[in-house]
Amino acid sequence: MRILAVVAAIAAAATAPAVITGPAEGLTTSSARLSATVNPGGAATTYHFEYGTTAAYGLATTVRDAGTGDAPVTVHATLAGLTADTDYHYRIVAENAAGAVMGSDAVLRTGAKPRPPGAATGVARPVGATSTTLHGTVEPKGAPTDYHFEYGTTLAYEQSTPTVSAGAEGLVRMSVPIAGLRPSTRYHVRLVAVNAAGRTAAADRPFTTLRQPTALSIAVTPARPVWGSPVRVAGTVSGAGIAHIPVALERLDFPFTSGFVQSGLPAKADGSGRFTFTLPFISTTTRLRASTRTRILVASAPVTVPVALKVGLGIRRIRNQRAQLSGAVWPAVPHGRAQLQRQRRRGVWITVARRGLQALTRNRSRFRFRVRLRRDPRTYRVRVSARDGGAHFPGTSRARRSPPRHR
Repeated sequence: MRILAVVAAIAAAATAPAVITGPAEGLTTSSARLSATVNPGGAATTYHFEYGTTAAYGLATTVRDAGTGDAPVTVHATLAGLTADTDYHYRIVAENAAGAVMGSDAVLRTGAKPRPPGAATGVARPVGATSTTLHGTVEPKGAPTDYHFEYGTTLAYEQSTPTVSAGAEGLVRMSVPIAGLRPSTRYHVRLVAVNAAGRTAAADRPFTTLRQPTALSIAVTPARPVWGSPVRVAGTVSGAGIAHIPVALERLDFPFTSGFVQSGLPAKADGSGRFTFTLPFISTTTRLRASTRTRILVASAPVTVPVALKVGLGIRRIRNQRAQLSGAVWPAVPHGRAQLQRQRRRGVWITVARRGLQALTRNRSRFRFRVRLRRDPRTYRVRVSARDGGAHFPGTSRARRSPPRHR
C-alpha cells in the first residue's frame, strides 16, 4: 500500500508532455525522415510517430525515449517502404505518467517514380554541303537526364554527338552543330535521351546535304558565228555531288548595259557534270555564261561571242566586157562599208573597191560592184564592216569566179 501511494503521488506531480509536429525531410519515392519537438515536462517521456495514407493513420514508428527534462528536444524517425507519389498523414505522439499528447496532423508527399524522358528530333537547319545544326527537345520528367544525337547515312546511325546533360526538370531545347558530312547525301538523325527510368529514341528526321559545285567552265562553238546561225555551248561542272546538277545558260546582249538573264530552261548535267546548250539564233554580239541552279551558286567566266555579218554574193555578166557583183547583208547596217576583194595567184586577197550600203526591206542592206572581165576568170569576195559600235563583227561572203571575157 505504501508503494502504490508513492506512485500515485509522483503521477499527481507529473506534467503532460508538450509536442509540435515538425516537417518531413529527405523525401524520396519510398522514404521520408519525420521531425518533431517534445518537452517531457520533467517526467520520463516516450514518443512515436503515427502515419498513414489517411488522417486515421494506422501505422506507427517504434516507441523511443524522450528523456525526463523540462525543455523541448528535437526528435526524428525514418519511414521506409512508402508508396511513390503518394500523400501521407503523420503526427507526433508523446506519453508520460500524466498522459499521452498528440501533435497536429501534417502531410508529406513521396517522390514520383522516375519516368523515361521525352524526346523529339527537330528539323536540321541550316543545311550546308558538309555541315548542319541538329535541333531537338528533351523533357527530363524529374530525373537527371543526358542526351545525344545519332546520325548516319543509314538507320544504323554510324555516328553520334557527345553526351550532354539536360538537367532534371522542364523542357530543354538544344542545338548541336555537326561537320564532316558528304555533299549531296541523305542522312538520318534522331535524338536519344537517357535517365534512370530508361532510354527514349525520338523519331528519325532525315535531311539531305547540299551539292557542292566548285567550278564551272564553258566553250562556245563556233567561236565567231555568222548572223542567224546556231551556237553550241558545252560545259563542265566540277565539285562534289555534281551528277545531274541543274545548270542554266545566261546571256547578256550588246551593248552589255543590263544584267545577265536566263536563256531558256535549265538543263541537267550528266553523271560526270557535263552539259550542252544550243542557241538556234544569235543576232548580235553576246556574252554567255552558265551557272548552277543550286543553293551553292557557281557561275562560269563570261564568254563573248562576236556575231559576224551574214554576207551573200552573186555575180552576173552585164555586158561583153563587164560583170556585176551584188548581194545582201544581214542584218541591216546602214553605216556599213563593203570591200570588194580579189584573190591573187598566191592566194592573197587585195581590196580593189569600196562602197557604202543601201537599205533593203526585211532587216537587210545591199551592195553592188562592177568589174571589167578578163580573158582569165578571176575570184572575188566581199567583206562588210558593220560600223555599229561592236554589235556585229565584219562578215565575208563566199568566193565567186567571174565569167571570162568573150573574144
